[in-house]
Amino acid sequence: MVADLFTVLEQKLNTVLGQLGSLKEANAALRQTLAQKEQALKEAEATLEKVAREREMIRQRIDNILNRLEILDIGESA
Repeated sequence: MVADLFTVLEQKLNTVLGQLGSLKEANAALRQTLAQKEQALKEAEATLEKVAREREMIRQRIDNILNRLEILDIGESA
């Protein structure tokens, strides 16, 4: 009777330890995936910032060109 209880306990312990190992592996894989996603997010944010800076620079250059054209137009009208 006691031997049977120990056998059942050992089987349950083996099951739990097997599940623990599987969960640790899954956790490690999820952490790796999370790290990759975080890196991809940082890269996307950096790209977005670069595009925003380039867009602002282009906007300023266009404004400068339009102002110069406006000055030419005013000069010709006078």
